[in-house]
Amino acid sequence: MTTPVWRHILRGIKSILVTPPVGTGGTVSAQYCYSVYLRHLVIADQHGLATDPHTVVELGPGDSIGIGLMALLTGAEQYYAVDAVRHASSATNLLIFDELVKLLSDRAPIPSGGEFAEILPGLGDYSFPSKILSEERLAQVLATNRLNRIRNALAGNLTAGPIRYLAPMGRMHEIPGDSIDLILSQAVMEHVDQLEETYTECSRCLKPGGFMSHQIDLRCHDTAPEWNGHWKYAELTWRLMRGGRPWFINRSPYSTHTKLINQAGFKIHTEIKQSASPGISRRQLADRFKELSESDLTTAGILVLASKTA
Repeated sequence: MTTPVWRHILRGIKSILVTPPVGTGGTVSAQYCYSVYLRHLVIADQHGLATDPHTVVELGPGDSIGIGLMALLTGAEQYYAVDAVRHASSATNLLIFDELVKLLSDRAPIPSGGEFAEILPGLGDYSFPSKILSEERLAQVLATNRLNRIRNALAGNLTAGPIRYLAPMGRMHEIPGDSIDLILSQAVMEHVDQLEETYTECSRCLKPGGFMSHQIDLRCHDTAPEWNGHWKYAELTWRLMRGGRPWFINRSPYSTHTKLINQAGFKIHTEIKQSASPGISRRQLADRFKELSESDLTTAGILVLASKTA
């Protein structure tokens, strides 16, 4: 059952008076993190982009840095986690680390279906990507001394070394310019308030030819009965629903993301859309969203793969 709007407003008001608890309820499963990162790699490979990034930034890692650990375990040497609030704990990260090592050592297929059916985008083939992660590469990246180095970094305070945790999002400026090979996120960019600034920072951080891979969930996140019902609320109602929460959904449609990505100097290689209908009708749209295109009204999610031009 969908939560009625008055309950969202009460929650919003409560969040002004009481500090929201830390935690998002996501990324605490090693199989989830394994599935997400390998999907981004497979899709990058399908579009002729590099699948061996040396430096990686993840936006919004959530309750663990498991997706970033996958980047490190498959060859990256430097990983930055950038989040609105620092959620992840050392104990959780160490547990997920061990589970990810086993999944890679077993050459496990990419988890799909069942509890992983909601992970997007879908793939045509979920077998282990041995073309990308060859036996030679795995032997190098899973060497005992390398695993020990990553584990030791995890046990530290994550302020230096191969893993750096930057929160809040405004600390992205601490990442050196023209230094990053890959920036990725999974169901995060719909929560970012300063979208234009964030895409501009992504461009600043990436090396020329580096790329970003963002899976963006454009649905209402249980704020309305309809998947796109978040576009029917007036600004005042929406502000009350958000209250004092440090992150919420920004309500930006797919066209806003692609416009800002282009403005930041990226070349978009692909847009993998997830469509949905029915939803609210055009006459139900709040004034701010009256000009939404038909494509926006039916795009419930999108993976955008874009590289920084020279």
